[in-house]
Amino acid sequence: MLAGRCKDKGEFWMSFDDFSRHFTQLDLVHIGPDDWMLEGALRSKQPWRAVLARRRWRAGYNAGGGPQYTDTTAMNPQFHVQIPRSAGGKCHVVVSVTQFYETAPVEGSKGRRLRPLHAIGFAVYEVPPSLPRLSTHIVQEQKPLDVTNHSVAREVVTFFTLPPGDYIVVPQTNIPNLDGKFLLRIFTDEHSNIWEVNDDNMIIRNIAMEFMEEQHSVASDGKSSITKLLTRYPREIDASQFQKILKAHWKQYLLEKPSLELCMSLIMLRDYNISGRINVSDIPLLLHMLQFWRLAFQKFERSHNSAKTSSYNLRSLLWEAGCTVSNKVLECLVLRFAKNRVLTSENYVMSLVRLYLAHERYHNLDTKMKSNPLSLEEMILMTIYS
Repeated sequence: MLAGRCKDKGEFWMSFDDFSRHFTQLDLVHIGPDDWMLEGALRSKQPWRAVLARRRWRAGYNAGGGPQYTDTTAMNPQFHVQIPRSAGGKCHVVVSVTQFYETAPVEGSKGRRLRPLHAIGFAVYEVPPSLPRLSTHIVQEQKPLDVTNHSVAREVVTFFTLPPGDYIVVPQTNIPNLDGKFLLRIFTDEHSNIWEVNDDNMIIRNIAMEFMEEQHSVASDGKSSITKLLTRYPREIDASQFQKILKAHWKQYLLEKPSLELCMSLIMLRDYNISGRINVSDIPLLLHMLQFWRLAFQKFERSHNSAKTSSYNLRSLLWEAGCTVSNKVLECLVLRFAKNRVLTSENYVMSLVRLYLAHERYHNLDTKMKSNPLSLEEMILMTIYS
């Protein structure tokens, strides 16, 4: 009895009228590349290309919600799909977003329960090849090529037929600020290039270097301000003395009164001897950097003189200040310096100080060692949490 064989393998035929009468939903099952070669009838055909990415939505960083939330939806994870012009005809694409569900202890009992699933989906935008990433301005001006119905389901899958071109897939929850993990899978039957939209960790505009070059051409103003400081302070000052100087003129350089912690961080930018002090001649440079960062922050300020903005604006704020960061570094900056999805102007300055210090330390190590065991991203992450 245990070795019984079934002659009927489960295949049967029926008329389309009978099928329509008894069934209301049809699910198409796509065989993945790993199982492709196990099917004898498919071995002669080219397998589909597959890309998988395990990511998460985090409130205040990249949980931007659906396309109707134009201020934040561009902060969601983005994946670029490039179908080359040489691909011939149209390309068949299958996009799947699967959310993870986890069990959590129930308060006041020993039992466990499933955390509720979110309403998930994704949007697809057609973009020019030169566009590095979707921005808030772009999603406000351009409607997506297609948006799935956001469903409270384990998985959302959609089949597309796309001509050659460039597209960005944006997995999302229906509303912002929902934490959760997800798996994104993209299948294409033609040769295609697929990558996650990311930025390099770079300082693309060195404000300190620009200021020093300007000082060489216009030296009189800088010397006069230093002379005034020398009449009231010693040649080298510590953080508390620097705080007194800033408090006297803080509205010119900051949006809120400077704390001692902020002044200690700023001292680190020019304290090469690790003495806890800086030369008075370094003060004009630090003031110039603070003024530049203040103007950048005001472009994204919630209201006039509030000294606060949404943490979703941090990437744009860093760009205005002349920096770009990777997705991982941006996430860590939000975790470290934002609170309840709010970023203050002081914490914004603190994050820039940490980035500048990380770049400086990395390049110093790079010049001293033939092979640096750390990557720049690793150095930045270590500096953020130090």
